[in-house]
Amino acid sequence: MNKPSSTITAASLAGLAMGVLWGAVKTWRPELMLDPMLVSGSTTFVSALVGYLKKERVLKAEDLG
Repeated sequence: MNKPSSTITAASLAGLAMGVLWGAVKTWRPELMLDPMLVSGSTTFVSALVGYLKKERVLKAEDLG
């Protein structure tokens, strides 16, 4: 079975972490009116940045099987 590349995994986890972070902010400060554009834009930006900066780990032939 194929695994996703390490950059895709890192970007996905960064996006998930941003979602959890914004959820925690809203839980701790329910009176705070969060702009959906800020939440979605910052989540997309951070996940794209992490995916871009993450060094790709390339599997060698002996690692495949």
